[in-house]
Amino acid sequence: MSKEIIRKAEEIINAKTDYIGGGMEGYAALSLIDENGYPTTSTLTIAKADGINWLTFCTSLSRNSVKRINKCNKASVCINSSEYNITLVGTIEVLTDIQTKKDNWFPIMDSGEHWTGPEDPEFCVLKFTTESYTLFVGYEEVKGILKKPETKLSFAPMFNFKGECKQAIELYKKAFKAKIKVNIPFSQANPKDFKIKNEKERDFIYHAQLQIGNQVIYLCDDPANILDNTTVGKVSMINLCMLFSSADEVKETYKILSEGATIISPMTSTTYSSCYVYLVDKFGIGWELMT
Repeated sequence: MSKEIIRKAEEIINAKTDYIGGGMEGYAALSLIDENGYPTTSTLTIAKADGINWLTFCTSLSRNSVKRINKCNKASVCINSSEYNITLVGTIEVLTDIQTKKDNWFPIMDSGEHWTGPEDPEFCVLKFTTESYTLFVGYEEVKGILKKPETKLSFAPMFNFKGECKQAIELYKKAFKAKIKVNIPFSQANPKDFKIKNEKERDFIYHAQLQIGNQVIYLCDDPANILDNTTVGKVSMINLCMLFSSADEVKETYKILSEGATIISPMTSTTYSSCYVYLVDKFGIGWELMT
């Protein structure tokens, strides 16, 4: 019986995605914790979903919901009618990478009422991941906890340049037949990440990924090297970039590594990561921790 209720609940959720029907048909109530520690609820249209496992919503970076998520990522989603009530409890994160934004962009958004397109720096995606659920469907109720996925921890070398990243990418493409996976110039990054001081800096590379054989490497013109003279000499040319599944995992690792470390970039969300921090540990090793 439990599997049947879950199946019906997932059918209900999936039928509301991709802006099907519009209006209240695709809405869900999203509850977050506000700046004063109180729960607050708003309605958002579901963009995509994987049954009860996760859902995404589209919004603007300047909205209060984003500020609340950055402070506390615990959330609840409720979808209900006179015939059912689906309540999910879990965590939520803000995603700003261009591929996720394109995947969650729909033709109905082309009106330009809110955003100019998926590349609009104000446009972002909220991804809610379920930890527990209460489902009331067909006058039957089931409660449960979803098994947390195993941590998918991986790492990539991060190459920091002082304005020559674009030339380095072209060199490595020729030398290793590398393929560009991501290439974001400063001009396409979210303005909140840093302030461009002159037009020349707009063409510098904010974040790039190259595929060399089976290995991915990250590259950038590090703002700490070319924009902030106070950190010159502290920034390493090559760091290790550790990739985590969630912001909580980033914070847990940061708490351990930060003892005696030099913090180059404090923890924040960026154009390509919902949680990012850059430090040099007490042994002089550079670590970039990010989702």
